[in-house]
Amino acid sequence: MSKSFRFGIEFNFPSEKVHAALTDTRYWMIRLGDLYSKAVIEDGGGAIAVSLTDELESSALPGLVAKLVPDRLGVERADRWGPLSDGRAVGSVTGRAHGLPIRIEVDLELAEAGDARSVLNVDGWAEVKIPVLGGQIERLLKNMAQDLLRRDHDAVEAFLLNP
Repeated sequence: MSKSFRFGIEFNFPSEKVHAALTDTRYWMIRLGDLYSKAVIEDGGGAIAVSLTDELESSALPGLVAKLVPDRLGVERADRWGPLSDGRAVGSVTGRAHGLPIRIEVDLELAEAGDARSVLNVDGWAEVKIPVLGGQIERLLKNMAQDLLRRDHDAVEAFLLNP
């Protein structure tokens, strides 16, 4: 059984500016840092798709997951944003682990929130098909997704404050 989650994150910028940052390859270069060279980025028409595959040392993983991984865990993240239309854009974030039955799917909607602000509406779920431990790992993934999207928020705001 998967764990679903839903929440919103407010930006101190209108959706037009937030979307412009999210679809700017310069933003992704800063956001991904050293991992940028491993990313595949396709952009155009006001849309972007960013895919990243990496390997994590088991020592860098949460204890519960590290017990299931001998040395390294291959992970994949894909972010997608469609074009902005009438102050609204839809996107997604997906994540998978190679070698473990773990996946996360997140639907995103960026919308105006008034007073030159916008909101990112997040609706997602995490699924781990591992008997006994699956539910615990799903809760962990849910928290990790929330933390990741909040860090994305902070990175977008910093990018917009220092263009």
